[in-house]
Amino acid sequence: MDEAQVERLCQIAPKYGLTLEHQGLIITKINDQPTTFDTASYMPDQFIDLLSKMIATNMKADLWQWQ
Repeated sequence: MDEAQVERLCQIAPKYGLTLEHQGLIITKINDQPTTFDTASYMPDQFIDLLSKMIATNMKADLWQWQ
């Protein structure tokens, strides 16, 4: 990904229930949780798939912890 794509992804993420922060090509926060994802290592569709898997994992964990 390039920096323009990262900036655009951070802008549209709230539409899908995510908040992303970045410094250059590094995603520094996902939903207020600190992280360091170097987006230069990913094609845009690959990074979106990775975010989708993270959301799915969190949803599954929440489901099984529900009481």
